[in-house]
Amino acid sequence: MKRVLFLLMIASSWVACKKESQPAVATGSIGGSLQTFDDKLTALSDAAGFTVTLSNPAATNMTTTTDATGRFSFSGVPYDSYELSFSKTGYGTYRIFGLSHDSASTQIPHFSVGRTSTTTVSSLSVSGSTFQGESGVRFTYTVAPTPTTTNRAFVRYFLGTSNMVSPNNYTAVSDLINFTNLSAETGFTQRALISMGFTTGQTVWVRMYGDSWRSNDYFDPNLRTRVFPNLNSTSPAAISFVVP
Repeated sequence: MKRVLFLLMIASSWVACKKESQPAVATGSIGGSLQTFDDKLTALSDAAGFTVTLSNPAATNMTTTTDATGRFSFSGVPYDSYELSFSKTGYGTYRIFGLSHDSASTQIPHFSVGRTSTTTVSSLSVSGSTFQGESGVRFTYTVAPTPTTTNRAFVRYFLGTSNMVSPNNYTAVSDLINFTNLSAETGFTQRALISMGFTTGQTVWVRMYGDSWRSNDYFDPNLRTRVFPNLNSTSPAAISFVVP
């Protein structure tokens, strides 16, 4: 009996020593601030109330909200790599992946987010086989509201090899394009289409969507694709053309 008690005492002492020898988990704060814009070029005072979520596969999610100046912070965050998401009605969701947190205070550089696009694309059709004096494809389109020099329309094209092309299923995507009137020429040269990965004689399908000047687009490493959270979901059906 004495021997059993002795062994239990040794085991308890070993466990206690082991617990005491474990180093404390290093923690620190993560913070930053954001600025809001409408879907055009105008800065807004609407930075309060964004839901900010900090997540990591090995940690419990932490959530906070931005204050009136767009600032946010988390405290007691274990050193590791994190994902941040920012969401608010009217702005879609913006995400930052692979944030490395390994110091007492990790500060995210000030950044901007834009509202969901108010530009609606109502029609899109092929109008020619040249663009900017070169072989290619030219489009005719209709968007609302009617763009002006003080109320530009911002749009983006998604191109693919099937009529199922969409912002979630595409081969190539254009840069953000802006119009100040409805007669602005838009399209792609043959050289541009080839650089996107298409080939001469290939049928390409395309759709056009309104987007925000601050598009909030980001690359999602989990989906392995670029995400566009501020698109106006209204868009005409895909149309096709043959690469010259």
